[in-house]
Amino acid sequence: MNWNKTKLGDFAPFVYGKGLPQAKRVPGDVPVYGSNGIVGTHSEAFVKEPAVIIGRKGSVGEVHLANGPSWPIDTAFYSLGSKDVDLQFLYYLLKTLPITSNSDSAVPGLSRDFAHSLEIRVPDIHGQVVIGEILGNLDAKITANENLSRTLENIAQAIFKSWFIDFDPVKAKMAGETPAGMDSETAALFPDSMEQSELGLIPKGWKVEKLGDVSDLLMGQSPPGDTYNSVGEGFPFFQGRTDFGFRFPKQRIFCTQGNRVALPGDTLVSVRAPVGDLNQAIEKCIIGRGVASVMHGSKSSVYTFSLLKSLYSRLAYYNGEGTVFGAINRSDFNNMLVLEPPTKLVNSFEGTCGPMNAKIRNLFLSTNVLIQLRDSLLPRLISGELQIPEEMLAS
Repeated sequence: MNWNKTKLGDFAPFVYGKGLPQAKRVPGDVPVYGSNGIVGTHSEAFVKEPAVIIGRKGSVGEVHLANGPSWPIDTAFYSLGSKDVDLQFLYYLLKTLPITSNSDSAVPGLSRDFAHSLEIRVPDIHGQVVIGEILGNLDAKITANENLSRTLENIAQAIFKSWFIDFDPVKAKMAGETPAGMDSETAALFPDSMEQSELGLIPKGWKVEKLGDVSDLLMGQSPPGDTYNSVGEGFPFFQGRTDFGFRFPKQRIFCTQGNRVALPGDTLVSVRAPVGDLNQAIEKCIIGRGVASVMHGSKSSVYTFSLLKSLYSRLAYYNGEGTVFGAINRSDFNNMLVLEPPTKLVNSFEGTCGPMNAKIRNLFLSTNVLIQLRDSLLPRLISGELQIPEEMLAS
């Protein structure tokens, strides 16, 4: 595979995006890109073919791949592929370059002349395609894992809502019908009538309880600053929403001291602005004062997470309650009223949705491995340090 020295501007010149005020956008299928990614849609495309989008103002240097027609606005540059430039390779190449702000102004920006002057080494088009496909396949697998996780999450939440919020099985039995899609053993766990409660009409025999009476709640507390590190000593430390991911928090800081410890499977709740955001502990971790951990008395991780998710609007109320900086205290948290179904029914929900929760966890772990592999390969492939096997180039 032949590699050539050139300048970025000669290899793939940047083109200015075109302004499109919000008032002039007509909702459609064409994504509108700003410096930080997709910011809306439009009915027409400014760029008719796939392109790489590069942040020019705001999120300077962020890189996005538009696989079809798009409209990059004036906070971004865009660059196109050609017979000598594989677009996917260009996308990954730009991620390795120092394309950052070179301005001291109040609104940092990227100079096109500065970007164009960067010296690069690139392989021939065939080598570009192979490198782009290797990295692209890893990203496609990562995206597939994330999409499947979201699908499983949506299914579990839909079942929770049907059983414990909308009471669909109870209403079906009240109408003399068999609950849809449910085996007779599970259906028998639901009553066939409703009764009044502090939370309105609820299934007969179910109880209204305080969250603190049916769950173990632990409010976080921040350890001394000199116990923090970023080299993996101690346990992962999570201070607040900044550390949260789609379902599980991202390791960023570790701590060698702390007595507020969450266990694997506990639901982590942001208790300082924004109040109510959720994650789930995937390992033993230390929680700071911006986080609380909750585990329902059933010890069902998926029921606990779903229950707290159903309380989001009530938790979010504390974002604007009396202070500039929203927060919920232990007493208010503990005293929140929740519906407590029979233990057998909670266990049945665990049996139905627990495997989905386990699959989401396994997908997360698999995705982390793929991300580490991609991030390890990216600079080595793009620089040519890692040689592509001849059989791959010949295919």
